[in-house]
Amino acid sequence: MNESRELARFVAELKYSHLTVDVVAKVKDLILDHVGIMMGCSTLPWSKMIYEYVRTWGTEVGESTIVNYGNRVKAENAVFANSSFAHGFEIDDIYLPGMSHPGCIVVPSALAMGERESISGRDLIVAVAAGYEVMGRINKAIVPSSIMRGFHAPTSVSGPLAAAAVAGKILGFGPDMLLNALSIAGSHASGLTEYSHGGGSVKRMHAGMAAHGGLRSALIAEIGITGPATILEGQHGFCHAFADEYRLSEITDNLGKDFRVVMGTSFKAYCACAGMHSAIDATLKLTAQHDIRGEEVASITMGTNRQSIGHCSAPITDIASAQFSAAFGLSLALIRGSNGFRDYTQETLRDPQILALASKVKLEVDSEVDSEFPATRAARVTIRLRNGVTYQEKVDYCKGTPQNPLTRAEFESKFRGLASAVSNADKLDEIISIVSRLEQLEDLSGLVSLLS
Repeated sequence: MNESRELARFVAELKYSHLTVDVVAKVKDLILDHVGIMMGCSTLPWSKMIYEYVRTWGTEVGESTIVNYGNRVKAENAVFANSSFAHGFEIDDIYLPGMSHPGCIVVPSALAMGERESISGRDLIVAVAAGYEVMGRINKAIVPSSIMRGFHAPTSVSGPLAAAAVAGKILGFGPDMLLNALSIAGSHASGLTEYSHGGGSVKRMHAGMAAHGGLRSALIAEIGITGPATILEGQHGFCHAFADEYRLSEITDNLGKDFRVVMGTSFKAYCACAGMHSAIDATLKLTAQHDIRGEEVASITMGTNRQSIGHCSAPITDIASAQFSAAFGLSLALIRGSNGFRDYTQETLRDPQILALASKVKLEVDSEVDSEFPATRAARVTIRLRNGVTYQEKVDYCKGTPQNPLTRAEFESKFRGLASAVSNADKLDEIISIVSRLEQLEDLSGLVSLLS
């Protein structure tokens, strides 16, 4: 029953030499993925609003850079903007076993604090690895119970603790001060998932809220504010507060010996809730194999797990709700052949062909799929045509998971497709090159300068 203390010790004592070649390579890809996401998503309407809001906080303290826009502000203010960008369009990574989105919290936090403290590339890699393990393991302990209660556990609930761990690591905290940072961050945990039913753009800033609170927690711990040493496992601690059922052993099992969260994190191929990605893959496969046209379809059934039923059934009212509507997502995939950064638009929201097909989509609990959850996020899609012909496809691991990874070309194409919204091809080549040799960098200035 010392999970909080053990987690703090792990972060404080983690060294670059503890990371295998495979872990280092994966961390660099996680960083590159989110650099591209932050750059591309910084251009979206709600991201521009968040940027304008952060500007009102003042720029007199130039510590860390806001991606794309270039303003240098206090680190916790920069991360509020950058983490919001990173979670701005449902394309950020996911640790499926923990139903967690670590990257949108961890990578912006590490870059903001890393720039502030002029750390090396190796130190950045270590901080990112630590943050992923903290966030993914905490999430694995409390899901799916926490999500079923309506908490945004994947991002804003656990996110402050990950950001605090990253900041504390970069600031050189020992175990005791790191424990205080994590403990203070526990009081910043918040966020509800009503957006998946009622829409709205508040979800776009959940990561920003979490990262901002986490960095502030570490900086407050540094000046001497303390917190309970049992923040995770205590009688009124984090796990008890946010979940009806939880497994504390998930937090510390083999901690420091394997990097299951880093290595188990998936790169998202589609700009939609991960709960429908396997179904999108199945729909695209069936459409390609049988040349299915929207007007030929009588019905589409997505067989899924109980959690995804509730998380992917949003009424289509705006872009955010469309990204949490499997009916819209599967119809978009069948008719347009993709669910990418430029596919979820006001135009597609009004497309009569997509909306007509969406009305023919239903979600149901598939007993086999449900029994495999959350070990997999499988889905079974059944398409019945108007002539009575029926096609079915089950996908266990969607594109981008460790079991079904993106090719290198697909991975870099995703980065370029997003980052090209604000930068030219030569700069993108340079970013890819710098991240590929990140462990050789003495400081992050060269990388940061290319992001705006």
